[in-house]
Amino acid sequence: MLEDNFEEIVKDHQKIIYHLIHKLGIRDQNEEFYQEGVIALWKAQLKYDSTKGKFSSYAYMVMEKALIALIHQRNRMQEKTEKVIESIDTSECMLMEDIAFDPYLFEQIKSVLTDNQMKWFSCYILEELSVKEIAEQEQVTIDAVKNWARLAKPKLRKLFMSI
Repeated sequence: MLEDNFEEIVKDHQKIIYHLIHKLGIRDQNEEFYQEGVIALWKAQLKYDSTKGKFSSYAYMVMEKALIALIHQRNRMQEKTEKVIESIDTSECMLMEDIAFDPYLFEQIKSVLTDNQMKWFSCYILEELSVKEIAEQEQVTIDAVKNWARLAKPKLRKLFMSI
């Protein structure tokens, strides 16, 4: 199959892409999943071996796998977002807004926390890095970073209660 014919291939397989989107129960308002289907069709066209079967069957399988992979990726990202939201209480959320406008508050926080706790605070709260990323950056274990957080949170709560 030639790349020049790709528009024709998309036209021929467009109904299959929409069928897969419907079959998988995807709401595709921005046509991101349709785009993923077209990309998968392009990859299928490049890797197709005519000795192994019909192109339409191969393309269907490749597009279905690509759409399912995108669904899984979105689900994982949603789960991570929910975990972060659950782990941050309202005082920490208010803190992120306050620090941008109040350097005095930031100095108070620095005076209450140890160096390692401050590393956790800066990276996790301000820079929004994951615990794993902080551990890699600081060359310590994930448990060490979790311990910094565990010890820093009560200190921060106490500080916020006094403000």
